[in-house]
This record gives sequence, structure tokens and C-alpha cells, in this order.
Amino acid sequence: MKIITRCPTCDEQIQPTDTICMNCGADLVQAELAKKKELQEDSLTARRAAEVSGGGAGAGQAKPGETSKETRLRVFDQQEAGRLVHERLSCYVTAALVALPTLALLAFGILQVHKLGLAEIRTLTLADLRTWSALSDPRILAAAATMLGFAGLLSFIGLIQRAARASRAIQDVKAGTKPTIVSLTAVTYWGLLLTAVFCPPLGLIIGIALKFSSDEDIRSTAGTMIIISLVVIAVLIINAIPAIVETLRSSAPAKQASLMR
Repeated sequence: MKIITRCPTCDEQIQPTDTICMNCGADLVQAELAKKKELQEDSLTARRAAEVSGGGAGAGQAKPGETSKETRLRVFDQQEAGRLVHERLSCYVTAALVALPTLALLAFGILQVHKLGLAEIRTLTLADLRTWSALSDPRILAAAATMLGFAGLLSFIGLIQRAARASRAIQDVKAGTKPTIVSLTAVTYWGLLLTAVFCPPLGLIIGIALKFSSDEDIRSTAGTMIIISLVVIAVLIINAIPAIVETLRSSAPAKQASLMR
């Protein structure tokens, strides 16, 4: 449900599906986000009537002694609570999907590290990535699997934390008190960045997908993921150029010999 029903620039009536004002061309998406942010900030400080009465959230009608601004804040909280119900379910489903590959990667990585020994893993250098055998190097596989598993674990914990905060915020709205702020947790943030570093293609895909989120913090993190993924991919490509050149050079005489025959 949209917060704004009229264009903030020209006061033209707008439709729920409009993204720009058909009259003046104003960006309605940004206007909607700005209005939501304003209401979120106000909801932390302007809840006098709800706190004094101690009652639950109503159906959008003004309560005795409640100002129009306080009514808008209460209605906004109701809308946010409805959105958080769906987001909480999404968090639990995503956490369940993340759990299995996370456990598999951690188990594989830890077993490989135990088998090879930390001393062997520490011998890894950037030069080891210049050969085609890097794709099957047990040291690289062990390190990448362990770090990806750790990234998945952080993301799993973060999703559970976000779902728990959403539950608290929903209960706060029902009780008519200040709702808990549901935002991107630190563990999720670092889990996503680690994914971008140790599996750039996956980090790039997740980053692009998260760019379509309505949460400003998530979109910002998605942008960081995309940048990190592209930088790591670029470094790996530049690092692999000597191996590519060497492969092309070694294959050239063989091709010439076959043509002469």
C-alpha cells in the first residue's frame, strides 16, 4: 500500500502503480521512500498518545486525544507490521535454504584443512592461481570451501536475527509501543561480503538480485558486493593472463606442425 496518494511536487492524484507523475514527471518511487523514512524517524519520537493510552494499534481511526500525525504514524506502523509478517517468513525460508549448503561446505572445508594441515594451506600465494591446475588444487578448494561455509553461517545467523527482530517489531505494534527497528545485521553484512570475495560469480548474482530490494541498507550492501565481486574477478583475470599467454604460445607450434603435415 502506498503512503503517498498525490504527487508531492504538483499535487496531482496518482495511481498505486505509478512510478513517475504523469503531470510533472516527478520520481514517485523516491518520494515514497522519502516519506517512509520520514515516518520511520517520526515513529521513534512522536508516539505520545499510544504510550499514554497503552492501547494496541487500531484500524486507522483517530483515538481520543490523538493528533492526525500520530494517527498516520500508527497506521504506518500497522502497514510495516503487515510487511514484516511476510518478511519474517521469507527470512526463515531463506535461512533453511542456506543451512544445507553451508553445512556441506563447512564439513568439506574443515575435513580438507584437517587432512592437508594449516601449514600447507598457508603456502598458498597469488601465483598459485595463475595455472589451470588451480581449479583442482586441494589447498584452494579447502580454503574457498571453508570461507564460503563461514560466510553462509554468518548469513544464516543474520537471517535468524532479522526474523527475531521482525517478530519483536510486530509485537511492539500490537502493544502500541515503539517498534523495534529491523535493519541489516552486521553478521549478514560480513557474510555477504565474504561471499563476494571467495566466490565472485555468486556474489555478483546475489548483489544484482539484492539491488531490487526496497531496503536502502540492503541496496547499499548489494552495491558493495557487486564492486568487490568485479574487482576480484578482474584481479583473477589479470593474474591468469601469463598462463593464458603461455598456453597460446605452446599450442601455436603444434598447430603449425599439424598444418605442415
